[in-house]
Amino acid sequence: MTKPDLNLKFLEQLCDAFGPSGHEEEAQKVVHKYGKEYADEILQDGLGSLIFRKGKSGPKIMIAGHVDEIGFVITNIKKDGYLEFHQLGGWWDQTLLTQEVVILPFKGEKVVGVIGAPPPHVLTPEMRSKVVTKDKMYIDIGCSSAKEVKDLGIRVGDPAVPVSSFRTMKRTRKEKKNEDDKDAKEETREVTLAVAKAFDDRIGVFIALEALRRISENNIELPNTVYFCSTVQEEIGLRGAKTSAQMINPDIGFAIDVDIPGDSPGTEGIVPKMGKGVTISAGDSSMIPNPKLRKFVMSIAEEKSIRHQPSFTKAGGTDAGQIHLAGMGAPSLYLGIPTRYIHSHHGMLDTNDVESAVQLIVEVLKELDEKTVKSFLTL
Repeated sequence: MTKPDLNLKFLEQLCDAFGPSGHEEEAQKVVHKYGKEYADEILQDGLGSLIFRKGKSGPKIMIAGHVDEIGFVITNIKKDGYLEFHQLGGWWDQTLLTQEVVILPFKGEKVVGVIGAPPPHVLTPEMRSKVVTKDKMYIDIGCSSAKEVKDLGIRVGDPAVPVSSFRTMKRTRKEKKNEDDKDAKEETREVTLAVAKAFDDRIGVFIALEALRRISENNIELPNTVYFCSTVQEEIGLRGAKTSAQMINPDIGFAIDVDIPGDSPGTEGIVPKMGKGVTISAGDSSMIPNPKLRKFVMSIAEEKSIRHQPSFTKAGGTDAGQIHLAGMGAPSLYLGIPTRYIHSHHGMLDTNDVESAVQLIVEVLKELDEKTVKSFLTL
């Protein structure tokens, strides 16, 4: 694989931006500022998804990453100043207690709070053995009355997200180029790992726009028109993908999202591994990919020596679940980045996998001419 050419400063700005489902404006401003330099046209659907068009002829290719992150919405302001909340997207209860969140008030500046928990000293043995569920949790912003909360500008319906800052760390890996060859020698590989909130799915948006940037900067002529999409509200029902696909009516669709790696305790049996390349999905609960399209993409990855690995997700879905149903149907595929600890305050990924995804998308787009696209539906 060639040396990574990733704008990690842009990735940092994108991940640190505020943007839970239905409240993606701050993150979309970061996306718009970056993508406008490279697109021929910028479109927007009625829900707030951004679409960057490149090209004007040939088959229409839709590439989507969703910009919304999982978060919370304030549902009640109690008399004693504590805030009750509901989830936006799926949270596992055990990841939440004592974690910080930042609230975007109805008016005024952002407010940081802590998801409250009683100290262990006051817990009975029975309480210690039970998981505290989200409906029993609250957010503490240091107020002692509902009036004090409202004076800060907070109202019921205000959104919140985790407090977490993007960071990177360098590591050295020793691994065999071919793990199936017992006689193969180990090679040393330098890697850059990234940790942040919102990799699900700011990393998909990032990959789409990095592919757009490389195509633009290298003056690559494509045999198609590509729509690089930063969709909204994926975590609550793939909604932005549906409206964007209705606008575009694509011939081919790709969703780029995080994938579940099987290389940390408790994930044994899951095939993808962090650092082994972009995943090419064989299916999930939202769709079955077009087999010919998947084979086509896998063949290009092999021909270009781009690190990749297979994946099948038993639960969960991606924007491709809506894209493949657009119009009369569009052959679609999900490409993933193995990411540890998704749907928590801190995800972790290997930027080499991100580089693999960008390279693969660019190479695939070079080959998706009208004849090739039609071949995916030829009996």
